[in-house]
Amino acid sequence: MTKAPSKSSDLNSRLPALGELRHISFSKDALVMAVKLYYAATKKSLPSGVVEGCEIVAAPDTQVEITIRDDAAGQLQKIPISAEIIGAAMINYCRKVNVPLPRDGKKSLLVSGDNLVLVVNVQAQPTKLFRTGTAER
Repeated sequence: MTKAPSKSSDLNSRLPALGELRHISFSKDALVMAVKLYYAATKKSLPSGVVEGCEIVAAPDTQVEITIRDDAAGQLQKIPISAEIIGAAMINYCRKVNVPLPRDGKKSLLVSGDNLVLVVNVQAQPTKLFRTGTAER
């Protein structure tokens, strides 16, 4: 006599995928450090001087403006940094401080008050459940 499959095994045979959404918040100080580390890693240079400020610009396109006071002349320079470079700098910073990021996650930027947030969205594939260590009867 063959057993009919139970309703619970029918329900568990294929479950919908879950997604993961992570928000990693960067203060202005962390953004400045992330940009400095990124520029050092890519052998690019920021103008010499002292960083005096950092502004997050949300519209029309997300970018960061870093204000640097020139050592010699004392003049202020605003350095615009595009979303692409900021995103790469934030990812690089996460690696430096051992924050794991999924390679295949979709990454975007979100302005939240005085912080810039790296948003990581991972959509998993539906999975089929299976049993281990049990013999069929």
